[in-house]
Amino acid sequence: MSIICSNLSKKYGRKTALDNLSLTIADGKVTGLVGPNGAGKSTFIKLLTGLIFPTTGYVETDGFDVHTEHSEAMAHLGAIIEWPSFYPDLTARKNLAILSGGHGKKYEAKLEEVTKFLDINDALDRKAGILSTGMKQRLGIALALLPDSKYILLDEPANGLDPSGIVEIRNLIRDYNRKFGITVLVSSHLLSEIEMICDELIMIVDGKLKASGNLQQLLSGGRRLKVVTTKPQETAVFLKKAFEEKKPWIVSAPQYAGEGFSFLIPENCDPSQVGLELYKAGFALSHLAGEQLTLEDFFLQKTAGDDEK
Repeated sequence: MSIICSNLSKKYGRKTALDNLSLTIADGKVTGLVGPNGAGKSTFIKLLTGLIFPTTGYVETDGFDVHTEHSEAMAHLGAIIEWPSFYPDLTARKNLAILSGGHGKKYEAKLEEVTKFLDINDALDRKAGILSTGMKQRLGIALALLPDSKYILLDEPANGLDPSGIVEIRNLIRDYNRKFGITVLVSSHLLSEIEMICDELIMIVDGKLKASGNLQQLLSGGRRLKVVTTKPQETAVFLKKAFEEKKPWIVSAPQYAGEGFSFLIPENCDPSQVGLELYKAGFALSHLAGEQLTLEDFFLQKTAGDDEK
């Protein structure tokens, strides 16, 4: 089974926070949720977990409606939407028991499995208030996994961590997915991290579904060009001016890339159009070829011009 969203919308008064989203979150995969600030990501996650009701549409988890059959839909879903404030004077172990509502042999077995994998056993009997930020993040992930979860939703799991902590959380998410086949949805502003750990991508822009699907397939369909001319200095000036003047065939500032320049063009732009623009400006091309996009490239391409709305 899976998480299915159909015609999902949410309005707050006259403001449309989410507009008619229909998608399925891929089973057994790590899916990244990205979008600009205010795009509707938090609203989307709250709808997935039944914390707020949709204006139109519905969400199903394992065939159960999240809003009308909430207990059944949430039976195997764990989520950390706003990272929990643990009770500082209680141990990590007691915090997990209280916040998860867990008890009994089944809970204890799951607790042992999760805490062993996350390597937090040594912290379980220490007060939560003295734990490091990284250990609290691990504790939050443990809390999401404890309901015998088949699905976990994590909102900014690397928030507040230093670079080494970010790498640790990244590896934990990816490794747990690979070992147990659990479905993970990760919302993050760290595009490089999303690119490294995710199989699938959901992008929301201005409340609308801008892109969804296999991450590598999405990146392979984009447009980044590298051009080399016989007049590199003049070409740099020309491309910079074209970008600043918002010419329709260039959507990112040119970057020097080993004898030439690399920049994004719109998805519907044929590279030959760029070659023609350079030719008309008096430049002789010695190289023009597409390059693989990064997720940051894809994000910039999809959101180009949104700040002017």
